[in-house]
Amino acid sequence: MTRKLFWENPYQSEFDAKVVSCQGDRLMLDQTCFFPRGGGQVGDTGEIGGLRVLDTVKDESDGAIHILEKPDAFREGDPIHGRMDWERRYRIMRLHSAAHLVYYLMKEVFGDACTPTSSGLLDEHKDRSDYSGISTKDGAELREKLKVVEDKANGLIQAGGEIKTWTDESGQRNWLLQGHPLMACGGTHVRNLSEVGRISVRRGSKPGAGRERIEIILV
Repeated sequence: MTRKLFWENPYQSEFDAKVVSCQGDRLMLDQTCFFPRGGGQVGDTGEIGGLRVLDTVKDESDGAIHILEKPDAFREGDPIHGRMDWERRYRIMRLHSAAHLVYYLMKEVFGDACTPTSSGLLDEHKDRSDYSGISTKDGAELREKLKVVEDKANGLIQAGGEIKTWTDESGQRNWLLQGHPLMACGGTHVRNLSEVGRISVRRGSKPGAGRERIEIILV
């Protein structure tokens, strides 16, 4: 089991660890601050022992596998120093917290029938989430309502608010913003909503009948 430093302190960008296994380009460590791809959030990149980490994914036991640019570079027991791409990760953290806020505001503006249909895709560029139950007469009305969501979100972001993340007794990771319901989430987040900065909420490409793709970007 890999110790998940990215949960203990999502702001930690460097760490020391020991190699558990290295099979081809797949490296496992006893601990890591690299987040493995999951729940719609992309995996972290960076470098370990001077080699680039191209991606980080989960293994069958929920550990983290670091995908290296070069195969068989380490042996079991080797000490290593890792450095995660912090600038990329921090943008992802900001966008992920913004995505949760926007989810609540989408339901407030469009009604309770507005429901996410997938975990979406979240990288350093934008969050993409598909929603069903969005009832509007045309694209113009949809854009108007999304502007309401955007303005409400930016007002709340500017006001700020503590964001808490923790693992409960059942092993579930939770996310909580003061004044909003608890949400299950295993991703990485900022500690205060004000860190998000301004966002833009817009309509993305049409994902299919009865659904709308909503995108969030940092501005």
